[in-house]
Amino acid sequence: MLIILAVLDLISAITLAFVYFGIIIKFLIVASAVYLIVKGLIFLGDPASIIDIIIALSLLVSLMITLPKVIILIFGIFLLQKALLSFVS
Repeated sequence: MLIILAVLDLISAITLAFVYFGIIIKFLIVASAVYLIVKGLIFLGDPASIIDIIIALSLLVSLMITLPKVIILIFGIFLLQKALLSFVS
């Protein structure tokens, strides 16, 4: 189960990388956002889950406006490190 969540976090981080470079794939953005919201709601007591929900909302907002690249970069690094730490543990 942990590996599946790690892979999905990695896919979400890659989605943020696409957004960072201006590649907008709506289905991938919406799918990643839905995944992060559902996961965030399931593990709501964890502070990282609140950040997951914030990242999901920012992904959805990125469909309408261009977000500052620094925010996308920070969120992408956060998801990437979560995925990598999940793979290691």
